[in-house]
Amino acid sequence: MNQILSMQPDNEPNPKKQAKQQKVKKEKNQYNQTRVDYNSPNENKASIVSIVRVFCVLIILFGLTLIGDATYGILSSKPKLADEPQVTANPIGTEVTISAVGQMPIAQIQYRWGQGETTTVQGNGTVELETTTQIPTGNNILNITVTDYYGNEYQFQKQYINEQDESSKPTIEISVSGNMLNITAKDETEMSYLTYQWNDEEPTRVDLDSTSTDRTQIRASVEVLRGQNTLTITAVDNDGNTTTQTETIKGANRPTFTVTAEGTNLVINAQDEEGISKIAITVDGVTTDTGDAPLNKKEIRATQEITPGTHTVTITVTNISGLVEEQSFTVTL
Repeated sequence: MNQILSMQPDNEPNPKKQAKQQKVKKEKNQYNQTRVDYNSPNENKASIVSIVRVFCVLIILFGLTLIGDATYGILSSKPKLADEPQVTANPIGTEVTISAVGQMPIAQIQYRWGQGETTTVQGNGTVELETTTQIPTGNNILNITVTDYYGNEYQFQKQYINEQDESSKPTIEISVSGNMLNITAKDETEMSYLTYQWNDEEPTRVDLDSTSTDRTQIRASVEVLRGQNTLTITAVDNDGNTTTQTETIKGANRPTFTVTAEGTNLVINAQDEEGISKIAITVDGVTTDTGDAPLNKKEIRATQEITPGTHTVTITVTNISGLVEEQSFTVTL
């Protein structure tokens, strides 16, 4: 069988084949070019990354700054708590009463006259705090600082003049009767009140009796404390004139005694560290004693005869300081 083949020489160019090969080569070159640009180190690429990083950092810092400013604005815009108490300083005679009243408890009051020492009065947990101070003689400036509940301080200043005449002040007299101290405060016009204070105790106030016919004096009786003590007395008249007197008072111990029965006799054994002045025995209302002359003995034995039966007896022992010890009882013989 004969077959005719149509063939072209190997060296003869084929237009279609050449076109296809050129297309493949072009695509391959483009691929290789792209791969090289992507994987190869490049200074431009590094610079871009650095710029992006710096830009990000700047954005973060800027954001933090905005947040900080906003927080400070919120905190600084919050109002500071304050109570702003109402403060008064009213003069009464030669004294000034300082008062602070708030919605919340007052922390403290501080005051001083001129450049003198500062006195601090601490709050007691109440919304009103009050204190009284004596106006010094002459022209004076009172400086007051009130601290409210939140720690805010409020300053006040006021001038006071005290032209008190020494002759217009009340007078104070003290006398001792037994174990009692008698205080008399007198004035030319009219008294207002007096106070007495043992050592550092709170003062006791005695006002003028509204029913008293003699309004120029006030009287008070105070029991003498044992041992050595300091008594401070302040007298104030109706015009505010003030006198203060301090005395050191030595209080003696009262005498002691015991009572026993020996037959139809009562036997009293009395003792006192300073000395016994007198012994008195009252039986059914009838009194016998050792006399007016002081016995001046630290130990005394005394007897009193009584009739058989039941009797009411009172025994009184007085020492040389005037201190008295007394006992009453019923005895049956």
